Amino acid sequence: MRKNNENGFLTQAFADTAKKYHPYVIMLLLAVVVGAVVNAWPSLVLKRIVDGPLASGGQGLWRYAILYLGAVLLLGLSDLVREYGAMVFGQKMLLRIRSQMLDRLRLLPMSYYLEVPAGETISRFMADMEAVNTLFTAGIISAMADLLKITGLLVALFSLSAALGYIALGALPIIYLLADYFRKNIYQKQLVVRKRVADINTGIQEIYSGLKIIKIFGKERFFAGRFEPLLENHRIAMNANSVYDAWFPCIMQTLRAAVIALAIFIGASVNTTPLALGLSLGTLAASADLLIRLFEPIEAASTEIQTIQQAMAGLSRIKAYFNQEIETAEKLDISDVSKVGDVTVVIENVHFAYKNGKDVLNGATVTVPAGTKAAIAGRTGSGKTTLMNLTAGLYPPKSGRITIGGVDPYLLPPAARRRLVGIVPQTVVLFDGTIYENITIRDDSITREQAEKALKTVGLTELIRRLPEGMETVIGEGAQKLSFGQTQLLSLARAIVTDPPLLLLDELTSGLDAVTERQVLGAIRNISGSKTIITISHRLSGIIDADTVHIMERGRIMESGDPQTLARKEGWYSRYKRLEERNWRIS
Repeated sequence: MRKNNENGFLTQAFADTAKKYHPYVIMLLLAVVVGAVVNAWPSLVLKRIVDGPLASGGQGLWRYAILYLGAVLLLGLSDLVREYGAMVFGQKMLLRIRSQMLDRLRLLPMSYYLEVPAGETISRFMADMEAVNTLFTAGIISAMADLLKITGLLVALFSLSAALGYIALGALPIIYLLADYFRKNIYQKQLVVRKRVADINTGIQEIYSGLKIIKIFGKERFFAGRFEPLLENHRIAMNANSVYDAWFPCIMQTLRAAVIALAIFIGASVNTTPLALGLSLGTLAASADLLIRLFEPIEAASTEIQTIQQAMAGLSRIKAYFNQEIETAEKLDISDVSKVGDVTVVIENVHFAYKNGKDVLNGATVTVPAGTKAAIAGRTGSGKTTLMNLTAGLYPPKSGRITIGGVDPYLLPPAARRRLVGIVPQTVVLFDGTIYENITIRDDSITREQAEKALKTVGLTELIRRLPEGMETVIGEGAQKLSFGQTQLLSLARAIVTDPPLLLLDELTSGLDAVTERQVLGAIRNISGSKTIITISHRLSGIIDADTVHIMERGRIMESGDPQTLARKEGWYSRYKRLEERNWRIS
């Protein structure tokens, strides 16, 4: 593992998007430049109208009116093109970043999925990414355009009157300080808001996934009451942010009115003040219009700075996602599992601990020869499932080694691993899709004939025939159309569809009735052949025709041998067996 610093993901996404969609970049740049140049034209035309046609009786007024209207229309058109280009480019870039996030999702280790709530990841993909989208659609591009407009308007003001230009220029630091104060506070408040949104998403995901249990036990009010503080915390965070959002435009409008009043007072005065300029009526009208126009992009730029800061709050969370530790072990170049030797499983002095936890495995050592059936039994929490997960290659051991046919399963590429190891986890997960898709998991290399063979092996052929669309029947999220035993058999079919030489079965018969358990055990016997099978069970009665039983306790293998030999001698196995026969729970 290593922490892969991906702070440049945004720059890379921008560069890739700009290269692929360069016409939109050119269109954006032209619209920004044209908007900046044309923005001062209506005010300068207004000066000519007031000092010319209006002062001389109206001659040539229509010509200037049409010129004024043309400048306004050209300005509006440039803004339209800019907004459209920014929106399209922003969406293209958003798609690019989401694709990068999805690519990274498959590189994250299993520890990430155990430690980070699903709602947190969903919030980063949805709410935080939408905030980043505004960084371009209503943030950086608009801010750049408005800054160029401000520059053009200041140049126009200085051309009319240097004094009025300096008045406008002097207001800029005040505006910047105010904007900076609100920017910093809004940024901090937005970080809190983003965290509260993630908390709500996590809460919703937890309630939705456990809705059946909640309704069975009548705990709707309890979970609703537990969810209300999350909503209240979000409301408080939003209110704190809204205070600054409400005050900012009010203060900016007051400042604008004061600057315009000062400029008109000085510009219109003749002898009343030392700074009296005695400007013409047309110049005053044009200057007032320029100041009004000047404050529009200034206020917009300040708002865009806020938007950028709000987006930065989401961006910082996405950066944190890209900075998650990823799996960096070099995978072995094995595409054909036939290159792996006989499927002997060797587990030697393995230690393992989940992040920030104590060791779950403490020197576990066991060898399962190829073609044999081994059972690992022990109490709940003894480390059985963790040992199976390491054997399946989901985690690397903290120390020690695990090999399958002489190969470290953690170093196998996923495609090769699936053809070497078939896994039936303790908790069966079926997806909202067809039975065929649930067996193949969209692996195009698995043929329909292989899927039919797997279903026949586990005894589900008759069930498939009775379904309206056979293997193409959509079973729905959570497999509501199947019984618990049928989902277990379907999970077993998924594990054996690639005919792997090693099977790992975790509590396969747990929770099954006697009839279904016999069916599952029969399916296992059908596929045994020369396969190596490791069964995990906390009950000795759940052991499936094991050649060897390994008793596990406190993360170590305490006793090994065939069931008959272990039953005859006094040890862990015989004590567990006596407790089970007396209906004592050893879990």
